[in-house]
Amino acid sequence: MAFQGKEIRYNTAQLECGLSELVDSGVTRLFVNDSLLTGTKKKFLSFLNLALCDAPNIFYVFHLEEFQVIDKEICALLSKLSCSVQIALDFSTDRKLFARRVELLNRCSLVFGIEMEVVAQKNDTIKLFRERLDFVVSCYPNHIDFPGLDFSNPSLPTACYSGKDIDIASECAFACSVFYSAGRAVPWFLSVLKPLRIPPSKFFSDFSEWLLCNNCSLSTGFDPFSVPHEEIEKMQLLFLQIKYEEKNMLHVFPVARELVRLHGAFSRLVGEGQECVLELEFNPDDLCSPYAQDVEIFCENVCLEHCSVKIFLSHDSDGLEFPDYRIIK
Repeated sequence: MAFQGKEIRYNTAQLECGLSELVDSGVTRLFVNDSLLTGTKKKFLSFLNLALCDAPNIFYVFHLEEFQVIDKEICALLSKLSCSVQIALDFSTDRKLFARRVELLNRCSLVFGIEMEVVAQKNDTIKLFRERLDFVVSCYPNHIDFPGLDFSNPSLPTACYSGKDIDIASECAFACSVFYSAGRAVPWFLSVLKPLRIPPSKFFSDFSEWLLCNNCSLSTGFDPFSVPHEEIEKMQLLFLQIKYEEKNMLHVFPVARELVRLHGAFSRLVGEGQECVLELEFNPDDLCSPYAQDVEIFCENVCLEHCSVKIFLSHDSDGLEFPDYRIIK
């Protein structure tokens, strides 16, 4: 998501010695992309403790090239800060180890994104790209970034792929950016995908064709992060209905639809401060329960219960805001 504001660069020494001065100068957001600060556990712990002591109210974005630094101690400190973590996925990454470290972030409810290259190395293939994408989605990242994919200039080096394959991979990556990242789909995506019985890469590939037919593809210059989230949500629901119909699963689509709408409203509340009233076909308590993780079982066991639900920001005993809802009729 684009950030609007003046950009000021600092070196390692300035950050280690002058975090409190950044606060005094009005800095509210700090992007930390420095392996000297985050490359080892010892240095990262030191910086996190410094941040908690001298500048706890800044929003931090930590870019990690070495995901191995993530452990319970690091996550405990990260959870005390307002922050997100950006992790680079290397082509040769040990996926089991990567998944275990990422699970620590999920257990602490930390916001994190994963970066993966469309073309990762000389011997890359479209099959390996799809496998990487399926793996990344299974880690439940808040967003997935493709550093080599420039929305304003979609061309990529073709040394590893055929011309056709590079187009397929690029459009699939773009479709993921639209549907998953700009669409804020992480809370419900895998649950809604399960009844379709297709992997994420196949879903995004199909969605890329739909985007092309609707003049919203990578080649048209469509920027999903420049349009209101409600517009992306409309696209999500239209395409999901098509896929559920293709798979003869329309009878469970209302569950998927209400999951998308409820979580979309929560995301706009948190992201834009936008309160609203939703007309839902199911009780929000049920939609927010673990039962909603399996759309088909939910459909079989939960009764329809039309209700009007107010989505709003509430406050805890410490005065901190959190998203809440109330059935009003």
